[in-house]
Amino acid sequence: MRFLSTALISLTLLSFAKQTQAQGLIDGFMRGQRKASLAVFGSRSTYDTYFVNTTEAKNPNLGTVTTEALTVVGTYGLGYDLDLIVAAPYIRTQSSAGYSPKQEGFQDVSAALRWEAFDYKIGRARLSWIFAAGYSMPIQNYVNDALVAIGRGSKNMDGRTMLHLKTRSFFLTGQYGYIRNGQVNLDHIVNYYDPSQTNPNSGSKVNVPDVTELIVRGGFVTKLFNIDVWGQRQRPQSSGTDIGPGIPFPTNVIGFTKVGATAYIRLLKQFGLTAGYSTTLDGRNTGKSTQINAGLVIGHWTANN
Repeated sequence: MRFLSTALISLTLLSFAKQTQAQGLIDGFMRGQRKASLAVFGSRSTYDTYFVNTTEAKNPNLGTVTTEALTVVGTYGLGYDLDLIVAAPYIRTQSSAGYSPKQEGFQDVSAALRWEAFDYKIGRARLSWIFAAGYSMPIQNYVNDALVAIGRGSKNMDGRTMLHLKTRSFFLTGQYGYIRNGQVNLDHIVNYYDPSQTNPNSGSKVNVPDVTELIVRGGFVTKLFNIDVWGQRQRPQSSGTDIGPGIPFPTNVIGFTKVGATAYIRLLKQFGLTAGYSTTLDGRNTGKSTQINAGLVIGHWTANN
């Protein structure tokens, strides 16, 4: 469940200069051997202000950018300490002004393995040390170098570690990850760029800057509901460009700080509803977006594990 809300975080950046995918693909709650869950949720994010480098800007020829997504997430316990997580979104994004065409389609499929390497009992609390490795790639070809786009089209590797503290009704999770973004091919020759960001052997192949990510999440969990708050900070770890005339959008470095909250309520033993909200506090080459989301969760719920 927390995995779901974390995945939602990643969808808020896709409309202007897409971030990591799967950043934040993992939470600290293990599913358990041969236990599974499936979630379907929708999200809607909007912004009319964006960051050029770190300076806020508005563009009357862009108006308000709205991104809507329908995402399916499946989780399966391969073992008592090993989970497989797969997610795939369908995204539609458009601007309210100007001539940027609406973009719509399947974006990137993401998969991750989550391994609980150590598990300590501290009084009545439980502390887990978890590692995860993930990979994402486009499901289909889509426009990746446009003012309004559903993604950047890169193939990415994600490695992270986290500490997860769980008491009877309270949890706190902190995680740190590195996301290695692969090069992408544009549908045109770059005619203005930072040479260090472009493969000299091809005028249409460009680098996508890597990023690091820190996420802290804490909240209350019961057998019937949970509520939590979180903060996410993403920063570029390799050089890149800033938004500017003629500069490919995929080469822009992206960073942001977001905060949000998530709630879940169980309706029946195997069915529950989730809803969330998030907003952007600061950023670099991304939209200052606000997002709401809601969804249905089917399957095993491990909040009290």
